[in-house]
Amino acid sequence: MSGHKKDSTTAEETAATPMEVLEDDDFVEEEYKPSEADGDMFGGMPAKKAEHFWPSAKRLIGLLKPEALGIYAVVALVVVSVVLNVIAPKILGQAMDVIFGGVVGKQLPAGASKDEFVAGLRQQGQDNFADMVSRMELVPGTGINFQKLTVLISIVLLMYFVANIFLWLQGYVLNRLVMKVIRRLRDDTEKKLNRLPLNYFDTRQRGDVLSRVTNDVDNVQQALQQAFAQLISSLLTVVGIVIMMFIVSWQLALIALVALPLSGVAAGIIGSRSQKLFAAQWKNTGALNGQIEESFSGHDLVRVFGRDADMLERFEERNEELYKASFGAQFVSGIIFPVMQFVSYLSYVGIAVVGGLRVASGSMSLGDATAFIQYSREFTQPLGQMAGMANMLQSGVASSERVFEFLDADEQDAETASEHLPAKTDGHVEFRDVTSATQRTSR
Repeated sequence: MSGHKKDSTTAEETAATPMEVLEDDDFVEEEYKPSEADGDMFGGMPAKKAEHFWPSAKRLIGLLKPEALGIYAVVALVVVSVVLNVIAPKILGQAMDVIFGGVVGKQLPAGASKDEFVAGLRQQGQDNFADMVSRMELVPGTGINFQKLTVLISIVLLMYFVANIFLWLQGYVLNRLVMKVIRRLRDDTEKKLNRLPLNYFDTRQRGDVLSRVTNDVDNVQQALQQAFAQLISSLLTVVGIVIMMFIVSWQLALIALVALPLSGVAAGIIGSRSQKLFAAQWKNTGALNGQIEESFSGHDLVRVFGRDADMLERFEERNEELYKASFGAQFVSGIIFPVMQFVSYLSYVGIAVVGGLRVASGSMSLGDATAFIQYSREFTQPLGQMAGMANMLQSGVASSERVFEFLDADEQDAETASEHLPAKTDGHVEFRDVTSATQRTSR
């Protein structure tokens, strides 16, 4: 043992002994510095990136095959929910046209039909106003058609209600089938633990093994529960909104789509920077956890040799490094949302201005403009959700890769008792050529 000295050791040599003992591998484990793909000592962080993404993703999807019927039900429920949510703003725009048409129609002189009134406006050279009135649902001299307005609002409320019911149902079905998949995965990892040879555990960090069978499995569960349905819902929502925007006004749709490349460039630049900072954050997290593990596992030695202050100083240094890295990562990543919001507001302002001009010119109804503004507001939300769920899905696939590596590890050959022990024993124990330490000392 490197920390022990001979009896003739001087006081100065003895004073240096504690540090040597604490640094000896026989007492303290080597400091754990996790790689980007590993978790920390205590399984506090799942893998971030998969080395072989598509093979692992394909195998992860294969876990869902026994629940294929449930997957089809989830997709169908999501499709119905998205379709209802996308169509509802268009119908709400029609309700806005009924209100606006009733307000304008009440101010017009009664006795003439809508077509006659529009023709009179054109004869007076008020073509823009004539075009605007022609797009309205009004009867000159009458007010708002509350019966039709009630029907339209009732339809919208019913569509939103049914859409949320279907959304709840897909969440319920998805949670049940994911729990079944994760239960089978946990059973497989538990059985695998009992079939692995001892050298598997001797050649790997304890925290890494624990992370694979606990934290990585939990991360796979989270990815399947949240990312799977959310990605499908967000993708279908984006497609549906884009289709509806082009149906309402292709000119305004082009203005709305201009924000996409700007948001993508901003998110890419800031995201690449924040990814490096997050990697530094979790590297420092692993180093700090390693320091804590050393302090607790070697607590008796630390107290005996009076190294409390030294260990506390090292902890404070690494804690400060973790603080700086974490603050930078959170600060930079927090910039993404405000930047994307600013870009979306620029698009929103452009749509509002151009839409107002088109309504004033009579080339677009107020209801369509209102519906389009709502579509533009809802357009950026699923894009942000897709970005967040894509990162979660990537992390989940990376965790599944680590779990699959664990499940694919070489197992210990099954042994039977008959290969090493006789079928029957008489229970007799005999000692031969055995001496005790006391006997050797007396000699």
